[in-house]
Amino acid sequence: MTGLKEWFTDLEELPQFPAIATKLLRVLSHDDASVQEIGGLIRADASLTSAVLRMVNSALYAVPTHVTGIERALVVLGFDELKRLALALSVKSSFQNGMRLDLMRRVWRHSLACAMICEELSVACSPTQSRDDRTYTAGLLHDIGRLGMFAAHPREYAELLAAAPPEADILERERQVLGADHCQAGAWLAGKWELPAEIRAVAAGHHDPPVPEAGGVENLVRVGVLLAENLGFDIRPPRQPRTMREIRALLPRSAQFRFDPPPAELQSRITARLDAWDVAAK
Repeated sequence: MTGLKEWFTDLEELPQFPAIATKLLRVLSHDDASVQEIGGLIRADASLTSAVLRMVNSALYAVPTHVTGIERALVVLGFDELKRLALALSVKSSFQNGMRLDLMRRVWRHSLACAMICEELSVACSPTQSRDDRTYTAGLLHDIGRLGMFAAHPREYAELLAAAPPEADILERERQVLGADHCQAGAWLAGKWELPAEIRAVAAGHHDPPVPEAGGVENLVRVGVLLAENLGFDIRPPRQPRTMREIRALLPRSAQFRFDPPPAELQSRITARLDAWDVAAK
């Protein structure tokens, strides 16, 4: 068994979190972030600019005319959607080398699905029906520990998941076999990369039971993780599956009335977005 210290030493060798993603996180943490700031950050990174334009012109958005510049992308997508897209693309780039492996792609797909679900939950929890970028970001980054552990030791982590029986507590299994679980790894990586404190807390506690009828980013991500598992966007089947009704009951009471999509419709909508993302982001 690898010790906790050795695991964190292995994580230390991972590439630094993309500077552009760190800057985007800092800018997005302020409600007064401007179009000029976001556009300038994207344009300063040629690879991100190329990836954003490729995504904007993909089937994911189905824009009527070809978009050739970030300014036009801002007009077509809107400020908020462009921010979320740029952040997701920049985060994905930090684990790009591992994306050729099926399990790594599944972990990323789960993270992206959770971000999309958390985005919808934030709308349901808002009296003004507005999206909360912090909730989307936290959903996107909640599993960075698993991404990091897999990037550091792909064979060992894949074997661990394959060998674990369905009833196994995966966090306990990770600690027994590898010396650390992915929540511990996520909190450590978030600290090393100087991510916002809110992201560190989400990475550390996203498998904790949600507090019934509570709001807040951390609690919504916990609910989002349960929903992602319920809809089939999981890494492995949940040990104790919950119904959609049980999960909705965990949301603030007002949000329960606003968030009641047919599970099959929600699953289909998110699957279509993920499939389009997969094609466009290659």
